[in-house]
Amino acid sequence: MNYRSSLMFKFVSVFISVSLPLLLLLFFSNSYAMNLVRDQVAQTNSSLLSGQMSQIDNKLSEINKYMFRMALQDPAITSLEMQPHGSDEYLMTRIAAANTMEKDINYYSEIGALFIYSPKTEDYVITRSNGSQIPQNKFTENAIFEWLRKDGQSLGQWDGWRTIKVADIPCLIHVVKSGKDLYVGSIIPIQNLAEPTNKVSLVAGEQIIFFSEQAEPLTKSNLSPEFLEQITSEILRNNNSFHTVKIPDDYLMVTHRSQVSNMIMIVLMPEKNVYKQLSLLQKFIYFLPFVIGSFLILNLILLKKIVMNPIFRVIHAMRRIQDGDLKYRMPPSHSRELAMISETFNTMSTQISSLKINVYEEHIKTQQAEIKQLQLQINPHFLLNSLNIAYNLIATKKSELAQKMMVHLMNYFRFMIRSSQEMVTVKEEMKHIDHYLQIHKLRFPIHFDYVIEMDESAGEWLVPALIFQPFVENAIIHGMVIQEEGFHLKISCYQELVENSRGIWIQIEDNGNGFSEQSLQKFVASSQALHGDRHLGIQNVKQRLQAYFANEACLMMGNGLEKGAIVRLFIPKK
Repeated sequence: MNYRSSLMFKFVSVFISVSLPLLLLLFFSNSYAMNLVRDQVAQTNSSLLSGQMSQIDNKLSEINKYMFRMALQDPAITSLEMQPHGSDEYLMTRIAAANTMEKDINYYSEIGALFIYSPKTEDYVITRSNGSQIPQNKFTENAIFEWLRKDGQSLGQWDGWRTIKVADIPCLIHVVKSGKDLYVGSIIPIQNLAEPTNKVSLVAGEQIIFFSEQAEPLTKSNLSPEFLEQITSEILRNNNSFHTVKIPDDYLMVTHRSQVSNMIMIVLMPEKNVYKQLSLLQKFIYFLPFVIGSFLILNLILLKKIVMNPIFRVIHAMRRIQDGDLKYRMPPSHSRELAMISETFNTMSTQISSLKINVYEEHIKTQQAEIKQLQLQINPHFLLNSLNIAYNLIATKKSELAQKMMVHLMNYFRFMIRSSQEMVTVKEEMKHIDHYLQIHKLRFPIHFDYVIEMDESAGEWLVPALIFQPFVENAIIHGMVIQEEGFHLKISCYQELVENSRGIWIQIEDNGNGFSEQSLQKFVASSQALHGDRHLGIQNVKQRLQAYFANEACLMMGNGLEKGAIVRLFIPKK
């Protein structure tokens, strides 16, 4: 095959055919992004303003809450109106109120001054913060008195903060009424609120300016008074969050209004700074979508034909093998690399098919050998227990019980002799267990009782021989205690669907000693084998379940709510 038929050449050809036209077109498409960039910059600055104004509003709301608490809860302020004006009690209360404001004002760095004003007596108490820009003189008092007479007393409790000039310093003022004729107020220089905005990182020559709702500038800017008047008219005329203004160059103006005051924050940025990285050939942008779309469609068709279809064929072949169709083979390909993949894949499928058959046969042989070995480990355990019971009955000269016991022993060992077969029915296994329990019933007629419950539909199910004999034996040997109510053992067997796998549950429960905490912990830790003669049968059951059913079977052990042990064994249909 020549080089042009290789997959690499086709990938490179597709890449060049897609990338080169796009690079050539994108060279002339800077102007396409002008409006998009303008909107993005405006949105970015709008988010910036929103964040800054939210911080300011949060500070104002916090101060507002403090004023309400002070006006309605502070004992000195609430009792000031009740004292006769000019009395000693009034003066002491007035001093206490001033001390409260002087102490609290330092907790709020933005506040310039706190004051208490009574229109009735025209008494006025003011406290300034350390380093406050607001002077404490007659001009300050006159400005506050004038605002209170004109606007302050007519405002509702929830009308928010309003702009005011105190000694030519733009400020925010807010008053809260305390009692019948007393006001608590706060003055904040706007420059204190604007200081955090001066630290904001700006990227396009922007500047942030604060205005009142009458569009009066509240902070300094490097714009001339003439340009500020144009911005003022734009604020009053246009309510859009952002738009372009000419002062005289084009500026993008983004506006955001405070929620708790009558302040407006704007960002001004020269549009030439926004577009300085973009081309002026905006007239070509209308053709770019059609050109790019045509090239994309063409290259997608080529990519699907040259690259995707062969990849889909490989994926389809792998799924066929995954589903068990080891006879499936990939068809030949015209590409050199894909032809090599097809040939290697087909060879590998043949090898996997042969290997799987060999491994499966070896696995069956190994399982059969393990099962026989495990059964050999179980048989001596049962034999010793049975002989010990027979010996005790003969020793006590209970001939009638001994005859019954011998019948059960005979049937029990007859089953043991034929238990070399791998699978038996649940009915046969239960009958074998019944013989075993009858022997113990004859030995302890008063202190031991048992019941076996089995669904008729479950009786013909096949289970591994002697699969739950160890749990019954452990219940008798390790769980049985002589107690007033006797030792009770219950065996249940019923069908159930577990995780889309139909099978039978065999449950063994008693009212004996139950499992120790250490035994349960060892059982839960699946990576830790159970050691000792006591746990040999349980370990054998776990190994046999793994050999027969892999991970489909389920074995659970635990204790009852009050006492006794519970063992549950799920065996899927095989």
